[in-house]
Amino acid sequence: MLLTLITFRIAYIHLAFHKKAVDLAQAQHSVRIELEPTRGSILDRNMRKLALNLKVDSVYAVARDVKKKKEAARLLAPILFKDESFLYERLSRDKLFVWLARKISPEKAAKVKALNLAGIHLIDETKRFYPAAGLASQVIGFAGIDNTGLEGIESYYDRYMHGKAGYKTIGRDAKGREIHAFEGAYIPPVNGYNIVLTLDEVIQHIAEKALRRAYDKHKAKAGVALVMDPYTGDILALAVLPSFDLNHFNCATDDAKRNRALSDYYEPGSIFKIITASACLDTDKVSIEDSFFCENGAWYVAGHTLHDHRGHGDMTFKEVIEKSSNIGTVKAAMRLGEKDLYEYIKAYGFGVTTGIGLPGEIKGIVRPLNQWSKYSITAIPIGQEVGVTPIQLIASLSAIANGGQLMKPRIVDSIIDSKGEIIKKYEPVIVRRVTSEQTSRQIREIMKGVIEQGTGTRARLDRFAAGGKTGTAQKVGPSGRYSHRDYIASFVGFAPMERPVVAVCVMVDTPRKGYFGGTVSGPVFKEICDATLRYLDVEQEAAVYEA
Repeated sequence: MLLTLITFRIAYIHLAFHKKAVDLAQAQHSVRIELEPTRGSILDRNMRKLALNLKVDSVYAVARDVKKKKEAARLLAPILFKDESFLYERLSRDKLFVWLARKISPEKAAKVKALNLAGIHLIDETKRFYPAAGLASQVIGFAGIDNTGLEGIESYYDRYMHGKAGYKTIGRDAKGREIHAFEGAYIPPVNGYNIVLTLDEVIQHIAEKALRRAYDKHKAKAGVALVMDPYTGDILALAVLPSFDLNHFNCATDDAKRNRALSDYYEPGSIFKIITASACLDTDKVSIEDSFFCENGAWYVAGHTLHDHRGHGDMTFKEVIEKSSNIGTVKAAMRLGEKDLYEYIKAYGFGVTTGIGLPGEIKGIVRPLNQWSKYSITAIPIGQEVGVTPIQLIASLSAIANGGQLMKPRIVDSIIDSKGEIIKKYEPVIVRRVTSEQTSRQIREIMKGVIEQGTGTRARLDRFAAGGKTGTAQKVGPSGRYSHRDYIASFVGFAPMERPVVAVCVMVDTPRKGYFGGTVSGPVFKEICDATLRYLDVEQEAAVYEA
């Protein structure tokens, strides 16, 4: 009877309990350790590394092997900067593998190794490192402790950079001690791909330095500076302030992490007049020499009084834009008509996202035509009642600079493997033709006049002729009324004049000690263009400015 019972018990264990028993035995005699893949790097257009992984040590314990747990916790606590009770709790777990600290410095690793504590081991992992610290911080973003992207490029292209984890199996004897001769399973990790950006690290430094100077000088709340190749849509620099150190992103505020070039919209103010002007000229509703009476600075229209910063009488349409007359611009827009104005605003890409390939982009505000009030035709042409993002502005400016074609902004050039082989290529994309080349040329001439004798003289370059437009927009306060203290000071422009190499957009939010776009942001444009064109070794034009 006893033999029969034992036989049935053996049969039960073999048939019904087999898998569980095998799994239990494997768990007792082997430990599976995940092998982290190396995350792909982020490179600028010249293959300079902006984000990479470095090998570091992590500390784990085979808890059953640690005999004097309290003493081990006491010795490790000051080295790992961990609470002694936390370490003791972990060491007291009935497990073969317990993390104590992840991705520690080489100095800490050396001290842990020197203790030579039974059951305490080091294992290789990788840690994300950003050589340029805070450079392009909102663009690059950051990855967490597990090398998963959390913001910016790190997040948006995480599926390409993350790679695939591997593992290895460590054998243990009946007492849980490692068997060094044991050859367990080993599956190597598959490393991630590298992301090549359109950013140029040097131009990014130039833009951030110039923006920082104005940001500090005018005690501003925030600032944005964008540099774009108008013919390809390549973003050469995207600077946002305030910024943060990517190597210490846990210390950064949410405000500093926000990419204002994509996620914030503003009323553009007078910058928007170049959109209105191009629509007027492209439809032949207005010619560049048409004369407009600017009412000596005050005009009662649509139930309110429209003002100019400075009173003007009769001016040509060219002078209206150069001198940034609100009255002259609105009169031209009324000749154009609401429908045509709305269609050109949409054609320039306002009211929709650009699809640049970064998280957090918003579409701004462009109300449909049936929601315009009788006042709208006096506000929208001069940059009120619309909300635009800096990335939309730089794209529309580039369409004027390149001859009338709207280009899709491009922040990633390609995805490559560790050998440099291209996995995916992002080619320049023409969204649509917005205006004729003739209209584009006329607007560029007007913008040249803005810098030569208009509101943007402080943006005048040292070696090149350039075109630009100033913008000074009142911010809307909590009451819904325009503030008389808080402004957005902006400047957009391109250089050189004949064949633009760069288009630049500068926006400074709530500056103090001066608030006009030409005064605050114009010098930033000049500094960026002068340094960038010198860096790119662009040949100086024979005649810079007209006598």
